[in-house]
Amino acid sequence: GTLRRDDVSWDPEIVRDSLEVIEEEADRLTGLIENLLDASRLQAGGIKLNLSDLIIEPFLKRVSEKFKTQSSNHSIVVNIPRDFPVVLADEERMEQVMSNLLSNAIKYSPEGEIRINGQARPEQIIICVQDEGPGIAPGDIPHIFDRFYRAEDSSRITKGAGLGLYLTKAIIEAHGGRIWVDPKPGDGARICFSLPRVRQLESVN
Repeated sequence: GTLRRDDVSWDPEIVRDSLEVIEEEADRLTGLIENLLDASRLQAGGIKLNLSDLIIEPFLKRVSEKFKTQSSNHSIVVNIPRDFPVVLADEERMEQVMSNLLSNAIKYSPEGEIRINGQARPEQIIICVQDEGPGIAPGDIPHIFDRFYRAEDSSRITKGAGLGLYLTKAIIEAHGGRIWVDPKPGDGARICFSLPRVRQLESVN
């Protein structure tokens, strides 16, 4: 490859930056392939879950830590109240959910803070991801979770197949929750989802 050429003496900083770009692109392509495979599985018969107790705060901090190297223009803040309830969830699938939401927040906001907030209610928990980008146009909101849907707004054009939020919705609904957009155009995009608290999910199963 180009970086291995013997006739060129590369600056270490250039090599490091190039490797970071390569790694990010590899992760993006891997995510795209996984989304395509999951979309096929979903059509074939739904998403199977491997449920276990999930402690929300350390989980969210671990996932958000992976994204801190993707953009020096963003800071990710996790704000979860003390004694937040444990939920019964598929940790791998929930990581997919949070990765899709954080990836969108980074892509669609040029800079600023990305906030992950949690609320505990008697029958459910609610997690919201908010960026400081242009927000989602009202006309896009009814379709934002549709398969292959891409927003018309040129300020939100980015690479992708339009599968991330479609799969995110399917995963949340498989857990017995729901996902929605808090419509605030110009104030950033705010996407929230709910998950049943453990006792409710166990009664369903």
